[in-house]
Amino acid sequence: MPRMRRNLKIRLSLILCSLLWIITSYGQATPGDSIKPKMLNNSINLSIGPGGIVAFYVPAGIFYERMFQGDRFLQKLTKFVDVGVGAVGYWEGESAFVFSRYGILTGHKKYHLEATLGAVGYLNGDIVGVLPAASIGMRRQKPNSHYVFRTGVGIPEAIYVSWGVSF
Repeated sequence: MPRMRRNLKIRLSLILCSLLWIITSYGQATPGDSIKPKMLNNSINLSIGPGGIVAFYVPAGIFYERMFQGDRFLQKLTKFVDVGVGAVGYWEGESAFVFSRYGILTGHKKYHLEATLGAVGYLNGDIVGVLPAASIGMRRQKPNSHYVFRTGVGIPEAIYVSWGVSF
């Protein structure tokens, strides 16, 4: 009888330890809502400056963007690189431009603050040379959605509105 009671205590102890281990292991799991949803990595965007800066500088451009959503450097931010071409009409003429920028996005749902920094090269007209390119604005892009809407201020885009398709 004492041996049977000892075996029962050992079995109950093992069952209790197993249950505690399972409960604590489950508590370490990350719930699905707290995982950062991924966005589609590539997009093509058309950007226009509606009226520009009081109609003195009216830009339009198209650009390709590639997102990097890794978990290594600055995990809370989504990084991206974009390259594009466009043209600007201004008070005294017009000029074509090319640009390349590095940017960051904040946010996990559909609204994001974005900021970029890079270089723009003006190819002809009165403005010729390489100047800094930068922008800050808001982006509406749901995770796994194919639609991108951006608005903000920047160089070479001035005050801009942009629509895009992500894939």
